[in-house]
Amino acid sequence: MLGALRYKAWVRRMRRGHGKSAVSWRIRPFRNSDPPHLVRLWNQALTGRGAGILVNVNCLELAVLSKPYFEPQGLLVAELGGQVIGWAHAGFGPDASGQHLSMERGVICVLVVHPQYRRRGIGSELLRSAEDYLRGRGVSEIYFGSHRPLCPFYWGLYGGSEPSGILESDRDARPFLEKRGYRVGAMHAVYQRVLDGSTYEVSGAAAAWKAQCQLQVTAQPTPSSWFEACATSPLEMLRFQLVHQGRVLAQMDMWEMELFGWRWKQPSVGLLNLQVADDANAQGLEAVLAARALQYLEQQYYTLVEMHVPEQAPTLRKCLRDLGFEMVDRGMVYRRDSLT
Repeated sequence: MLGALRYKAWVRRMRRGHGKSAVSWRIRPFRNSDPPHLVRLWNQALTGRGAGILVNVNCLELAVLSKPYFEPQGLLVAELGGQVIGWAHAGFGPDASGQHLSMERGVICVLVVHPQYRRRGIGSELLRSAEDYLRGRGVSEIYFGSHRPLCPFYWGLYGGSEPSGILESDRDARPFLEKRGYRVGAMHAVYQRVLDGSTYEVSGAAAAWKAQCQLQVTAQPTPSSWFEACATSPLEMLRFQLVHQGRVLAQMDMWEMELFGWRWKQPSVGLLNLQVADDANAQGLEAVLAARALQYLEQQYYTLVEMHVPEQAPTLRKCLRDLGFEMVDRGMVYRRDSLT
């Protein structure tokens, strides 16, 4: 009952419009005619290092609109005199099986306002409308910033090699969200490595494995679930595997970050999902696999590699630093303190 009342309040607010001027702005659900305006606004408003450059509506179609769980009511558009001046988009993650959506937790993936119209209450109202949409669907927890497993949209458009919340380099986000009851719940370090012909040395136990293992590059890995297939569908991934005597000891996925490469002005690759067999942990296989992968990528004429690592993963963070990676940003996942 409470969710239904909140949903009705959300509908009334969108119909009412806002502003004291003769021409007021209003918030409404997504329309099929919106994508060109959303792409234009994205490129005008999101100019930080962690936002891809959208060259056409196909980018938005693949990463957002084509998802089977996309709902127009979840993408709220702020409009002034027929001009799109902002939008917010909310969605849901998977259940435990990964085969269905779960409405227990919701995530506000993006909130965009044209620079000319900021600090007029538009962002706050978009945020409230997105929260009301999620509450109306029955969520008990609201997050801000896509992160796995709550990553229904925008993978490949924002954040970098994988969705890790809102980037620290987008400096206006944190004070805006904290003022409205959100707090940082998790952080990820964003590492990058320039491929410049340097050698990739490993030491200790890892050196012994280096001569014994082979690097295999396989076709796009099969997604582990329906939801993962939906979330990563725009990405063309390859998998690196470290093989010893026919057994895979470690593996890691990669994808070409084309939209980010245009922002950074160099061909770029994202790395993710680095895993080591349980009985081969603490032997430096992460370093061996990463070093071999960097060599392979350099031969393919890529010049920049990015990887996100949870702040509570000191071993992997040290491995990347030893291989010449530098931390360039942080991804921060926000959670609403209270739903009242």
